[in-house]
Amino acid sequence: MNETLRPAQLDWSQGQPQAIDFGDIYFSRDDGAAETRHVFLEGNQLGARFSVLAPAQGFTIIETGFGTGLNWLCTQALWADSHKAASDRPGWLHYLSIEKHPLTASDLARAQDCWPAFAEFAKALQHAYPALVPGFHRLVFPQWRSTLTLVFSDIADALPRISAQADAWFLDGFAPSRNPQMWTTDLYEGMAGLSAAGSSFATFTAAGDVRRGLAAAGFEVEKVTGFGKKREMLRGIFQKAEKTPRKTEKPWLARPVTATDNAREAIIIGAGIAGAASARALALRGWRIKVLEKNTVASAASGNPAAVVALTAAPPGEALDHFPQQASIHALRELEGINAADSPWHACGVIELAARSRRKNSPTENPTSIPATHWQFVDAETASKMAGIHIATDAVWQAHSGWLDAAAYCRELLNHPGISVHENVAVSHLEYAANSWHALDDTQQIRAQASTVIIANSHSATAFSQSTSLPLRHVRGQISLANRTSASEKLKTVICARGYITPTLPDGQHCLGASFIPDDENTDIRASEHQENFDLLHSALPELATALPVTQAWQGRSSLRCQSPDYMPLVGPLADSALMRKDYVGLRDGKHLNYPELTTLPGLYVNLAHGSHGFSQATLTGEILASELNAEPAPVSQKILDALHPMRFLIRDIKRGKPE
Repeated sequence: MNETLRPAQLDWSQGQPQAIDFGDIYFSRDDGAAETRHVFLEGNQLGARFSVLAPAQGFTIIETGFGTGLNWLCTQALWADSHKAASDRPGWLHYLSIEKHPLTASDLARAQDCWPAFAEFAKALQHAYPALVPGFHRLVFPQWRSTLTLVFSDIADALPRISAQADAWFLDGFAPSRNPQMWTTDLYEGMAGLSAAGSSFATFTAAGDVRRGLAAAGFEVEKVTGFGKKREMLRGIFQKAEKTPRKTEKPWLARPVTATDNAREAIIIGAGIAGAASARALALRGWRIKVLEKNTVASAASGNPAAVVALTAAPPGEALDHFPQQASIHALRELEGINAADSPWHACGVIELAARSRRKNSPTENPTSIPATHWQFVDAETASKMAGIHIATDAVWQAHSGWLDAAAYCRELLNHPGISVHENVAVSHLEYAANSWHALDDTQQIRAQASTVIIANSHSATAFSQSTSLPLRHVRGQISLANRTSASEKLKTVICARGYITPTLPDGQHCLGASFIPDDENTDIRASEHQENFDLLHSALPELATALPVTQAWQGRSSLRCQSPDYMPLVGPLADSALMRKDYVGLRDGKHLNYPELTTLPGLYVNLAHGSHGFSQATLTGEILASELNAEPAPVSQKILDALHPMRFLIRDIKRGKPE
């Protein structure tokens, strides 16, 4: 699998973009928007179908070939018009598009200048358009109740990884004669695996091979009048698959496939970054959220004065299934979108020293996996100029990374009319009765009830009987706060080595960190860990370290991170452990049986164990949960969903024959 992304190479000599590699145009030279409306919108009867959607009902479109984004612009405009025409706004539009050679941001803007009628949508898309990195990229447009998921990948690699069910397909790759590697049996069978009975498709081509391939995969195909000089095009409906539908490869890690809560109300336990991000993602979709926090917002590990948010790069060839990279890219894009004058986000840049950048999982030999605008190797002299202090080694420069006022960001995420926050409410246990979860305190008083609950209260989750078996561990971390000096205040960027140091914070201090002590639940401030943080800094930047005040003058903050055994978070539904051991006992002997899909506890989810990476990961895991609860396409690959599943450790224990 080749995941090195190469942007589209365009010829603008005719005033409109033409793909050099394929020798084909992106849209009709006569009227591209009219072509899109005829072929894809009318071909899939979208206007009529949008008009009859129930208030909370979503609609999913999967497209092959995003190109200039014209199809999305036209669809978004139609969707917005349907909102205006409806007395009650319809649900959400979910648009997922696969593109092997995406346009650069400048080419995209130039192409979309051709359609001034779509300027509002084009401006929003261009502002949110992701860096050209292979993988899944989720963009959310709550003002239009829609999401756009861009998958930058070859379609043969992308389709098997998608977790979605299409209501309509836009088959819009370049013509089969110019792009035969897309129009294959794998495409048609992949479509069948992602379609339900009644799913539609439309395409500009009427090629016989395409018609026969779609029919063999279970689509009822008809030829209709094409656009302009095109005499014919194809459209159709999925009836049934001639071949066996794609099965869940790991039924023990299945997730609910339909929305679980028609009331669209949820309780979230915990007001750290995991809880705040989960609440925000659901509130943007119209849910009413009650957040219960035993202390105050961001009072634990999410309350450090500065959280460093930087890219985590995938090894070559793993971008489609690399959660840390996709999560950090998503987090940085969300932070860049903050427009407030008093923004908690400070994009000062991050310098990652070379010794750190050569660690496992850093693409030292794959500079195209992340564009130089976001990830650039620089020599010591250049790094020194960027940092404002002397740096003796080569480094990685991350121009779009920086540091975040962690607690302020949590409060900003929770500042939404659909979210109510209740501090100093300690939930001791959860009970399920009459299709609803009850959150009770130590006095047995019900503090909230809803049919959906997300547990996001770090290692305290093990206090609940439903999640007590989750293998969560405490990891103590102490940050140090040192007053600036005339020498240290020259530092302009975050610097990461084995530890990190921020530039001067608004209170006149630098934040250094952080110690990492597993299974230590003490939160006292320790002089020994101030010394450890000093030693980490001194080993990388001795001049800067010695310019700081002595450690005896430092202040600090200690908190407990929540970690899983494989250092990946736990995100998704919970299930009954005893029933799982019964259903999947055969896995212990390696038996390949017709196992049932996992029976999950109704409406009970977790978002836990982010360790020291909560602010780089939680906004994407919040999207994962929101997508699952609203029956939307997942914003990540199926492999990532499996890697994050909360019940994966119990399955591991079953396979190893480990007793309860």
